[in-house]
Amino acid sequence: MAAESDPKSQSSVAAEQAAESFEPFSVFEGLALAGVTDGMIAEFCDITLGQASAWRKGREVVPMGRVVFMTMLLSFVVDELVKTYDQWGPAPKSWHLNMKACLEKANEALGRQEIENKGAPEGAFRQGERMFEEWLEQNAAKGWASEAANRVALGLDNTGLEI
Repeated sequence: MAAESDPKSQSSVAAEQAAESFEPFSVFEGLALAGVTDGMIAEFCDITLGQASAWRKGREVVPMGRVVFMTMLLSFVVDELVKTYDQWGPAPKSWHLNMKACLEKANEALGRQEIENKGAPEGAFRQGERMFEEWLEQNAAKGWASEAANRVALGLDNTGLEI
């Protein structure tokens, strides 16, 4: 005999799941468009890959200090993407359209995130700035921003843009 499902328990499960999901921050959209992978986010924020994915999908709360850091990171990577675009040389029109679309959409996400960050506590800005300064030192040696920009330029990104 099959157990009948209780509509009340189904609605309470749905309510619990809704309570556990959060609106993902715009910065994650921008980072993806700029070629920054979840693996890179995990490394930069010293978290697991699963946690980075959960942040991006809105399944876990992201500490505002990390959001501020990732916003600064996105700004830097967008600048690197602009440099890559300017230095690339001859390329098919579809490549130029894809790069421009990535830049525009990443800049839009950055702008939305900067507005969202305005309500963050002062300590979050200090923490984000410290994290960004440490990241800059490592980026100088490892070239992460350039790697991200090249992912987009070479079509290795996961932007979802259809050309």
